[in-house]
Amino acid sequence: MSSSTPLPMEQLTAVLNAEVARYAARGWTVSSVQGQQAVLQRQKRIGWFWNLILTLITGGLWLIVVIIRVVNRKVESLIVTVDAYGRISTRR
Repeated sequence: MSSSTPLPMEQLTAVLNAEVARYAARGWTVSSVQGQQAVLQRQKRIGWFWNLILTLITGGLWLIVVIIRVVNRKVESLIVTVDAYGRISTRR
């Protein structure tokens, strides 16, 4: 949604909530919302296919690496911002 005139705060909030809902449907969780900005987070995915193959090839030794990666998973953050005209921008 884009406009040539600034939108009222209620519409900006609705645009932000709709975008956050789209990301929430893809597994992101809302960390915080302030004004026209929301911070979303999720844990990084682990490529299970190749880890399983390497575990089988190495006779289970690679399982140590998999366990370490599961325990120390990183968190991805995404900042969703809506400007006064209803344009959405994201950055990681």
